[in-house]
Amino acid sequence: MKIINLTLLFFLGSFSLTAQDEIPVSSEVKITKSDAYPVVNAPSKEYYSLGNGEILVIKLNRKGGLIIQKFSGENLNEIQRGEAALKIEKGTAIEGTFKMGDAFYLMYSKLTGSREVTLYSREISTSTLTFTGDEKELLTMTEPENQVPFGAIVLSKQTFPRFSFDFSSDRSMMVVSYRKKPKVKDDSNNNDIIGMYAFDSEMNKVWGNEYQMPYTESLMDNLDFTLDSNGNGYFLIRKYKEEVTRKNSESADNQSLAILIANPDGNLNEVEFNLGEYITDDVFMKENKDGNIICAGYYRKPKSYGADGTFVSILDSKGNLNNPKFYEFSLDFIKKYKRISEKQKGRMEKADENGRLAMTNLEMRNIQVLEDGGVVLGGEIYYVTSTTDPKTGRTTYTYHFDDVVLVKINADGELGWMQKFPKRSVSESFRLMTSERYTYALFLDPVRNATMTDDGEINREIKGDCVTAHRVDNKTGEVKYLHLFDLRKIDGTPVYQYRLNRVISLTDNSFAIELYIKHKSDMMFKVEFEE
Repeated sequence: MKIINLTLLFFLGSFSLTAQDEIPVSSEVKITKSDAYPVVNAPSKEYYSLGNGEILVIKLNRKGGLIIQKFSGENLNEIQRGEAALKIEKGTAIEGTFKMGDAFYLMYSKLTGSREVTLYSREISTSTLTFTGDEKELLTMTEPENQVPFGAIVLSKQTFPRFSFDFSSDRSMMVVSYRKKPKVKDDSNNNDIIGMYAFDSEMNKVWGNEYQMPYTESLMDNLDFTLDSNGNGYFLIRKYKEEVTRKNSESADNQSLAILIANPDGNLNEVEFNLGEYITDDVFMKENKDGNIICAGYYRKPKSYGADGTFVSILDSKGNLNNPKFYEFSLDFIKKYKRISEKQKGRMEKADENGRLAMTNLEMRNIQVLEDGGVVLGGEIYYVTSTTDPKTGRTTYTYHFDDVVLVKINADGELGWMQKFPKRSVSESFRLMTSERYTYALFLDPVRNATMTDDGEINREIKGDCVTAHRVDNKTGEVKYLHLFDLRKIDGTPVYQYRLNRVISLTDNSFAIELYIKHKSDMMFKVEFEE
């Protein structure tokens, strides 16, 4: 067994690194690594836990060929590799690979008419690592919206469609949805038509229909959609009494929220609620372990510059929605980890007194349901900047993924804790993991940030980047900074091509990640938190 030596002690007060030093991992972390195996070059790589200590990896090339790998054992060595090939026809596009229950499926669509697209599935066997059975036709949509979403893998030309896929929390149910092409381009006269079809884990259709939104596009915004384990679909919308203008855009009286419950017969049952004097800034829905739908998001005061706090409301299985509860961000919380001059502090305090101090560009990313019935809301500062070259006229966009914000709400609805972690990235977000005892926020971070004080001061002499986890005690909110592994090498092995989307959750307190190690080889690393 190849286990990294954890006897090194990490004293931040006197710690320094040269460009060649490997950053030692924290003592609460154990890392094992697999034997090297031949690399697979593919633009799409999907990683799944099989739930028994094994990992399935599906790698897809642009010609419809799949390489399927299985990893097992204490070191997660590659134990099996298989291949499968999809027959490509004109107008074919890959929609993605998905896990449903214990089964895995490749979803793809074909252009079957001038304005008609059909969705198919092929099951992937986890024993033979190839396709099993014939392709299965799932549904056909006509007059689709003429666009291809970001990230789609188009295998041939003249591909119009696209479908969206949503899953219940237990992955037993899936809803495939699509938007019909609007009949008119005027938002004030157009009601969206959304097609929705529910399937079980064997790709049997449970129900399906097309739903016309009850309000025109100018009088509503689609905010989120989720699915429960019974296959019921839930739209979350923002409603407007009057079309939005500059005059009423900040009026809480002009807007409310509603959850539209999709029934198999094609009707939408509406449950309306509002945030009183507040305005919704961002929102997220997820089913909890009792089958209820958690609706959580950020709110702001009218004319505020960003999120003033978070709110939570719960819709039970009978369609009853409780009144939202609000949890405000304090002045100290907002300015935590920021280097602020005395003059700036004065401005922030004045803005706080006037009710205009907020966290700008904060977006909800995830909701994690804990064993005790509490929830952790995970958010992030996210924004986009652009620069235009005056000579070529070319515009470059930069995507910023900054500070992580976690809020724990106890099972009784009371605030457990709030935590914010400093982060600056132009490449990726963060990963949230929860166990019964701890919550972990994983992301790439300069190692010197471990020394950061609440006032934003850090030891800038410490060099190097590492993948870190900010660990929070679910009961007390106590935080500990854990170094997981060096971005350049692990246990003396140089590593490359780190991406957060390569992380595979194994258990509540462990994950694996595949990294390139040169010589046309990859290696699987397993990270375990010792709780």
